[in-house]
Amino acid sequence: METLVFTMENFFEKCIAASCLFFWSLAPASAQECNHPLGLIKNTEFVYQVTEKGKKDGTLNNKVMQQALNAEGAFVTTIKRTRVTEKKRPQSAEEFRMRCVGDTVYLDALLLIQEQALRAFDGKNLEFVSVDVAYPHHMQVGHALPDARLEVKVNSQSASISNLHMAAVNRKVEDRQTVTTPAGTFDCFKVTYQYVVRLDALGIDTENIFNVEEYYSTEHGIIKVQFTTLKGKKSKGMELLSKKSRI
Repeated sequence: METLVFTMENFFEKCIAASCLFFWSLAPASAQECNHPLGLIKNTEFVYQVTEKGKKDGTLNNKVMQQALNAEGAFVTTIKRTRVTEKKRPQSAEEFRMRCVGDTVYLDALLLIQEQALRAFDGKNLEFVSVDVAYPHHMQVGHALPDARLEVKVNSQSASISNLHMAAVNRKVEDRQTVTTPAGTFDCFKVTYQYVVRLDALGIDTENIFNVEEYYSTEHGIIKVQFTTLKGKKSKGMELLSKKSRI
């Protein structure tokens, strides 16, 4: 039997980082404007300050690379994002996609876990089952939002090694508040949920749960997000620093 070796604490930290960087979007102006969803055009750039336990931990720099209809008729926006350290050094870069259907933006649930976390399973066969995260434009206080999840089955050539489950559950629109960041002042919906990471590795089950608060503007997307442990201690967070379009 193959042995899977990694630090559990580090693994969960990377999952949280991936999720925190994942749960953002810029809201569609209306269902009719799905050909320019999220108010985005090519070369739009937007930057988030990332925090760890309340302290600055670099930035997340995003740029719209391409927009086009896919074979199913959904409008897909491709975005390149670069993780930059506090010392202004690029740490990682990748592309991801979001699709717009009707009045809802869907983000690929594979972004719940990123390459850094998957390195623990390097060389293994991975099977994915996912439910994308949805952000409807017409949300109201009191609304329940669909859950999102990602399940990863890790196999070797001879046996199943582990199962990894990540989910954003109990998503609710709790309130409407005004939020100020370095990018400006925004009218936001407060969305709460729990981020659950469950790992079954070689018969050993481990689970971590985090409470999450998002502040979501229907014109500009997620303005601010904060993960906290069940003991109330801050984990990962981010807030919008700037947004600008370059034609």
